[in-house]
Amino acid sequence: MENINESHKQILKSTGIVGGAQLFSILIGIVRTKVIAILLGPAGVGIIGILQATIDLVRNATGFGINFSGVKDIAEASVSQNQLQIEKTITILRRWAMGTGFLGMFITIALCIPLSNYSFGNGSYTLSIAIISLTLVLTSISASQIALLQGLRKIGQMAKATIYGALLSTAITLPLYWWLGISGIVPGIILTALATLFISWIFARKIKIKKPILTFSDTVKGGWSMARLGFFMVISGFLATATMYVVRAFIVTKMTLNEVGYFQASWMIANVYINIVLNAMLADFFPRLSAINRDTKAANKLINEQLEMALLVGSPMIISLIACAGIAIQVLYSSKFAMAIPIMRWQIAGSFLVLISWPMGVLFLAKNKGTFSIIINVIWSITYILLIFFGWDYFGFNILGIAYIFASLLQLISVFIIIRSLNQFHFSRVNLRYIIIFGLATIITMLSALYVDGYLQYFIFSVVMLATFCYCYSRLSKVIDIKIFFRSIRHKK
Repeated sequence: MENINESHKQILKSTGIVGGAQLFSILIGIVRTKVIAILLGPAGVGIIGILQATIDLVRNATGFGINFSGVKDIAEASVSQNQLQIEKTITILRRWAMGTGFLGMFITIALCIPLSNYSFGNGSYTLSIAIISLTLVLTSISASQIALLQGLRKIGQMAKATIYGALLSTAITLPLYWWLGISGIVPGIILTALATLFISWIFARKIKIKKPILTFSDTVKGGWSMARLGFFMVISGFLATATMYVVRAFIVTKMTLNEVGYFQASWMIANVYINIVLNAMLADFFPRLSAINRDTKAANKLINEQLEMALLVGSPMIISLIACAGIAIQVLYSSKFAMAIPIMRWQIAGSFLVLISWPMGVLFLAKNKGTFSIIINVIWSITYILLIFFGWDYFGFNILGIAYIFASLLQLISVFIIIRSLNQFHFSRVNLRYIIIFGLATIITMLSALYVDGYLQYFIFSVVMLATFCYCYSRLSKVIDIKIFFRSIRHKK
């Protein structure tokens, strides 16, 4: 394999560590959700969901994405090996995290009456919303501590904090719900935030720094760049939320709420599981790229290395999900959701294009060029919505999936054009080869799903899946001994 070096190994190790932690947390979440559904019933699950959504809405509006953008600044300070600058950056992040947390809490308390009326249709949950506003402070502080670990590339400790936090919060809340029922929801939400804060503090306190002397003015000025980059993250998140709102509302006008449920099911499967790979890689990739973002040649090399690993790790998952879409729907939902299978396959096929554009798009944030991220998201959202609006009469419900793949293709082209101009980027030869090979495998799997039935379809699926897995395994084995790799993950500090 070309350009085999320690960077590839580092990418694989961090992906395995963080991806494993996220997968474990998701499994814990599935178990917790099932138990809560039994203990509290649909009403209890609904109340938890609405309260959490309300708090998340305020958090996204007042948090400025400070914890994500703080990772970049800590990484840049760390690579400079300027201890004073590192200490200043960490102190500024912590102060801004606490400040934005309190801002969110005060706004939630001030608006608790209208938030209750809007979210629940009445004011009966006004006090509950006011009480759980405390979690905005707790989660903001804990998120800053996770950002500190990520920025300093303490990936193993970050993964452990994620796992232990999920375990502790589950161990606390489930007995509470069993004891108090629906009355335990509000204290359960607060205790979950406290548990997460406690675990993150245990790991973050191991990082010893001297507290620098910083005035209020120094703190405001020093954190402004974090806030600006975070602002772009907030806008991007809002665009995604607004797009899904428009699409769901459009489906209701054309069909029923059942079809909205089918769309939601396909969207969750198509995006959540591929995001495990992307988020796992982002944990180490973003601080590394941020640290070298001014070195064009080094940044392009790292992006190509990251793309190489993303294709080798993510392509087998994408092809398997397309082939096994029916099984995934059956296991995670039920046979009643069979209508979601075709659009899910289109969306997963589109995820292959996202897999290619994603490493390039991270450069926008690493270079503090968040405007480009917003432009790319606007392009995707407008394309997706317009294709659905104008393609519904011809393609019907399936346009929800077809539009996704075409919007993702336009997004990929746009990202490449911008990064080509911004950083003189070009794909490495090995990545061009992988894109062709895995792209053809994805197309063959999709065509088989659309036009082939019965045993022949199963045969084609099996051959393509097996060939893809074997090929990826052989290429990854040239980078790192797979057995040693999995053993090292368990002992990674």
